[in-house]
Amino acid sequence: MGIFSFFTRKKENGPAMIATLPVVDNLDAETTEVLQQTNDGAEEKKPLTVSYATGWPIDVIYGYLHKNYEEQGFKDAMTNSDLAFRDLNIDIIRNKILMVFREINLNYDVTKNDIEIRMETCRTAGLLSTVTDLEKTMSIVDAHKEELRQLEEDFRNDTNEASIPLKSYECGFLRGVATIALSGTPKNTTMPKMTSTSPEERVTA
Repeated sequence: MGIFSFFTRKKENGPAMIATLPVVDNLDAETTEVLQQTNDGAEEKKPLTVSYATGWPIDVIYGYLHKNYEEQGFKDAMTNSDLAFRDLNIDIIRNKILMVFREINLNYDVTKNDIEIRMETCRTAGLLSTVTDLEKTMSIVDAHKEELRQLEEDFRNDTNEASIPLKSYECGFLRGVATIALSGTPKNTTMPKMTSTSPEERVTA
């Protein structure tokens, strides 16, 4: 997963225009066209690959939380139906998504700090209309930060919509275990070894 330059600067003393480009790997992302402002203030349609169409970093989180891991869980169970193997894979998915949460939160923190600095500069320069625009952008950042906080809390507690990734994996894994049980061919089960015996031991009473 990578995230490239969510914000680009307009010419000096101009407002910062949002140019969000979340790059989502291995997700069911879709390409859509969104209106983006160019440096001369005009609007043009540009392709934006995201899982949801907000065009902000939070789209990356939505993409991960929307992902269904059921098929992966099923395939893993067919490879190794041991529950310890299941728990290990669930931990890997959980830690990966928590890392994404930290990365996105850090991005928003940097963006928020950048906006605050620009707002102060614009106030000093008397660019009140620019300050108003930046305040609107700041309100979006704050709203997304709160949404991220709630989503992360739900994910950690495995509740609400944020539980989709882990629960879908577990569902797929259990489906795989059931398939193995019904087929009567357990995976990764070793047959007991036959022990050799001496001729004397083979003498029956």
